Amino acid sequence: MITTTDRGVVIHFAGRHHLSPALRDGVPVLAGHGDGSAERCGWAPFFASLEERGLAARLDPEAGAFTTAPRAEAGQARRAHRGVAEARRFLEALRGRYSAGA
Repeated sequence: MITTTDRGVVIHFAGRHHLSPALRDGVPVLAGHGDGSAERCGWAPFFASLEERGLAARLDPEAGAFTTAPRAEAGQARRAHRGVAEARRFLEALRGRYSAGA
């Protein structure tokens, strides 16, 4: 589980799980294909709604699930997210230095 305010992490997560920014009764959600209960919006309104409500994104990469949490739960520490680790492994493989145990 990742709780973050990093927009890049949220956008990467959404793309990886085929989700789009949306608002459901003004609350930001990431909606999948065919989810008619949420009104699709762009990233600007999505992130504006998160900020106005004092929320952070809580992401579950294994389940592809998005929820919100209080912004304070995002913490101050920045750590490498799964996407960064995957990008590093991709670059290692591209350069011919990938090891399966990495």
